[in-house]
Amino acid sequence: MATGNPYSELEYLILAMVGANVSSGYAMRKQMTEFRGGRWSAESGSVYRVLRRLEADGLVIEARRVGVPNRERTEYEISERGAGVLQSWLSFPPDRDELGFLIDPIRTRAYFLSRLSPNERVRVVKMWMHENKAYMELLARQIEKISVSHGAEEAFVFSEVTYLAEARQDWLKDLLTRTKAQKV
Repeated sequence: MATGNPYSELEYLILAMVGANVSSGYAMRKQMTEFRGGRWSAESGSVYRVLRRLEADGLVIEARRVGVPNRERTEYEISERGAGVLQSWLSFPPDRDELGFLIDPIRTRAYFLSRLSPNERVRVVKMWMHENKAYMELLARQIEKISVSHGAEEAFVFSEVTYLAEARQDWLKDLLTRTKAQKV
């Protein structure tokens, strides 16, 4: 989060979705589950909690309730103030701390590979490579699906995760080479 910035990335994400006419919490959660490589919770509690905060701060307004009684869905619209806050967030770069927030469970586990026997290390790294390759294939299918349903521009945004997965695969190849060398 940028210094002095009152909102989290999740809050800005939800504000941006309202600004893009993703108007209900349910639709937001559905779209968030499509995001890959994200660090956002698509749990209903977190989405609705953020919507309530954004509404209390005057960034979104309740536009309407649709559906049958007791099962109504609240839909939101971005306010003029919210549009300004969103424009400001989109216009300024993230700070360097945010850019360094790259979570990778394989990297985290790799810190502790030395706890395994040399043969087990090689087996584990090969397994990670196999799983990462399968993940890249899944990403390719999902990006194609997004391209058809949302358009090429949205699909291109998702391709950043593919680049990260490809870089991870290259790193894993190097890790495997080092791990095999340590066996000798």
